[in-house]
Formats: sequence, structure tokens, C-alpha cells
Amino acid sequence: MVTLVEEPVDVAAVFRGGKLRPTVFLWRGRRYEIRRVLGTYRAMKGRYLELYYSVMSDNPEVYELRFSTEGMSWSLVRVHGEE
Repeated sequence: MVTLVEEPVDVAAVFRGGKLRPTVFLWRGRRYEIRRVLGTYRAMKGRYLELYYSVMSDNPEVYELRFSTEGMSWSLVRVHGEE
């Protein structure tokens, strides 16, 4: 089941090999350590770049994070989980 969230989140990230990589995010008062980045893609929204990351924590859900250069902000876009 895919749940559309579209909520702002706080994210800690690092640059490795010239690329941005999220390491931790805070959502609804809970801290999620990112254990694995499953995939990334980028898209243009008008003149702004958006970077998308599919990530896993210690639970079975997959989280889709977005970094937007418009406002330099992070959002949790979707949560993919089992029904």
C-alpha cells in the first residue's frame, strides 16, 4: 500500500562522491536512521531542481524523500508499506 504524505521533515545529510545522501530524518516526533538508499532520481519543477530518494530504515516500509532547491527544504512524499 502506498500512502501519500507530503509533509515537511528534518533531514541530516552528507555529501559523498559529490552527491547528496540523506542519513537520518525526523517525522512526527520519531527519528528514522536511513540504513539503505534504494534509488534516486531528479526532476525539474519549473526552474527548481528536486532530488528524490527512496530509503529504508529499520522497519519494512520504504520512504520517499524529496529535497527541493526551491526553499532548500525536505519533504516526506510517500510511504510504501505492506497492507
